[in-house]
Amino acid sequence: MWQTVAVIAGLLVTFTAAITPLETNSWALLVAGSNGYYNYRHQADICHSYHVMINEGIPAEKIIVMMYNDIAYNTDNPTPGVIINKPNGTNVYAGVKIDYTGDDLTPQNFLNILSGNKTSMKGIGTGRVIESDENTNLFVYFADHGGTGMLCFPNDNLMADDLENTLSQMRRKKKYDKFIFYVEACESGSMFDNILPEHTDIFVMTAAARDESSWGWYCDDGTCLGDEFSVRWMEHMDSEKTGTLETFFHQYQHVRTAVTKSHVQVYGDFSLGPEELTPNKKHPTYSETVPGDVVSVSSREAALHYLRHKISKSNDVAEKQKLQNKLDEIVKARKLGDQLFDEFVMAATANSPKVRSLISEEKLGLRKDIFPCYKKLLHRFRTFCFGHENEYFLQHFYKFANICLLSTDVDNLLREMPAICKSHRAAIKVTVV
Repeated sequence: MWQTVAVIAGLLVTFTAAITPLETNSWALLVAGSNGYYNYRHQADICHSYHVMINEGIPAEKIIVMMYNDIAYNTDNPTPGVIINKPNGTNVYAGVKIDYTGDDLTPQNFLNILSGNKTSMKGIGTGRVIESDENTNLFVYFADHGGTGMLCFPNDNLMADDLENTLSQMRRKKKYDKFIFYVEACESGSMFDNILPEHTDIFVMTAAARDESSWGWYCDDGTCLGDEFSVRWMEHMDSEKTGTLETFFHQYQHVRTAVTKSHVQVYGDFSLGPEELTPNKKHPTYSETVPGDVVSVSSREAALHYLRHKISKSNDVAEKQKLQNKLDEIVKARKLGDQLFDEFVMAATANSPKVRSLISEEKLGLRKDIFPCYKKLLHRFRTFCFGHENEYFLQHFYKFANICLLSTDVDNLLREMPAICKSHRAAIKVTVV
């Protein structure tokens, strides 16, 4: 991490900035990959980013939004039709044009939209895709859960190798000039670390390193209204005065020091770092918040934080007990899930016990060549164990990746997984979030 900072500091001195005007042949793709009210923050982030893009000069007809859209009018929302990204904030949901909602949120649709595959998107949502060429500037912002080498959608995962393959294809077909990609997710660095080549004209900033959680922000009232990384970069842009120019590296330096709970990372083509953002079109609307003002929660714990708050605020004895029982079941299910993955590791290391602790305790760096093996294990798990809605297991998937990286007994694990999962499925009676 510190080596990266040193490299960037040097580049800031070495390069002379050039302006990247966003209003000229530019597109933005904004994606909230989650659903459920306890994931409020992701859709709030994306709605806020829509207004940031408008204010930075990208016209609405060149902004594509993918969002489940189950928050604004959710029965848990105390202000129907309103989504805020900070306490007492403005309604960021107002005016947002959403192209793809509900079950349209899939990894394949995302890749088709990104790469301009209009034929595949016909009859889905608005059908709009990014129509780019070699002179187009692209901005992609993704907010959701993540795991080792994956970003989440409601019913599937976007894997790092599939994303990189699409980006490579776009490079070959000259689908962009400059490509800026911001990612808000746990372990988001693992999508690019040792996966995304340099000198691609793609500049990536992630909320977290490859081995750590990102954090929910403004969680004072139980519901996290935003994510720390996302709030930091957007509030910083909102607070800039009209006409302010800023390089991506300077923005990274600001966000890196402002984010206190995770380590913001950059990947890809550092030659884009000295590029300047387009001048801000409007007067500042947000002030940046100091860390002591807010309650933050690890993204892995946001669902339980939300549930505990509902319990504490309920005045209905029966409802309170019902919620407490649900919380107790989830906590119990998490412990059983931990045991489940211990059994997986045992099965994969029956003939190599010396690497058992390494697989269980270390989040090793990925290589693109291990993804066929990794995907086999994930598919087996989804088929015989637990589905995508069980978000808690994301933090254990690095063990599958490690098993593939260390070439342990993958075949034995594939054989034994259905039987191992059978008893755990019977014992776990709730969605494990």
